[in-house]
Amino acid sequence: MTEGTKGKVALVTGSTTGIGRGIAHGLAKAGCSVVLTGLGTDKEIAELLTEFQSQYKGSFHFVPGDFIVTEKTEKFANDVLAIYPEGIDILVNNAGLLGEAPIEDLTTKMWLDTVAVNLTAPFILTRAFFPLMKKKHWGRIINIASQMGLIADPHNIVYCSTKAGLLGFSRVAAIEGAKFGITCNAVCPGYTDAPMSLSIVKREAAEKGITYEEAKAEFMNQRSPMGRFIPLQEVVDLVVYLSSNSASCISGSPIPIDAANMAR
Repeated sequence: MTEGTKGKVALVTGSTTGIGRGIAHGLAKAGCSVVLTGLGTDKEIAELLTEFQSQYKGSFHFVPGDFIVTEKTEKFANDVLAIYPEGIDILVNNAGLLGEAPIEDLTTKMWLDTVAVNLTAPFILTRAFFPLMKKKHWGRIINIASQMGLIADPHNIVYCSTKAGLLGFSRVAAIEGAKFGITCNAVCPGYTDAPMSLSIVKREAAEKGITYEEAKAEFMNQRSPMGRFIPLQEVVDLVVYLSSNSASCISGSPIPIDAANMAR
C-alpha cells in the first residue's frame, strides 16, 4: 500500500491537529519526510516536531503560514522551496475553514477568508510545486474536500461552494498532470472523528441544553446511517494509499468516505 512513498517529501497543510495531523503521521510512517504547518503556540509546535522526530526516520520541518492572505501563502510556498529547492513530491491541501452562517448573516469577510483558505491556497501551492513535479515525472496532489462538495447543508454556502470548487480543481490538475506521472484527487470525508465534527456536536449540545453524549446520538441518528463517526485512521489510510505507486491510475476522482450518508 505504501510502495513508492519511502524517501518522498510531503507537505500537509493544517497538520497541527485533526485530520491533517493524522495524515502527516500516516505519511511519516510510510517513509516520507514531512513539512508541517498550521495553528499552534510555540510550545505546541516544538512538541509536535519532537513527536515526529522521535517516532520516524525522515526529516521534519514546521513552516508557519497564514493562508487567509494571498501574499503570505505565496511566501509560505517560497519558504518551503528554500528548504526543498527541488520541490515536494506529495501535496495534501487539508487546511480549511468552516465559515458557517445563514446566507443573510454571512459577511463578505467570512466568505473571502473561507475562499482564501479552502480554495485559493490549494491553487497557489499547486502552482508553486506543479512545475517541479512535472520535471520529476512524479507527483501526488490530494485535496481534502468534503461530502459537502457533493451535497449541500443549510448555513454552509461558502463551505459547500469551496469544497465543490476543489472537485473541479482536482479534475483539471489531474488532466494537466496525466502525462507527467502526477495524480490529483479529492478525498471527500463525511463526519469524521476529528475536531471540526466534534465541535459541531458540542455546539448543538450547548444550544439545546443537552449532554454531549445526547447531542452526539442525535447527530449520528440524523447524519450517519452507520450511527458513528468515520474513524480518522480510515481517512489517513486512504490518503496514504493515494500517495503511493499503487494508486498511479487513480486521478481526477472525488472519493467519498462518508459512512453511507450520501447513499440515502
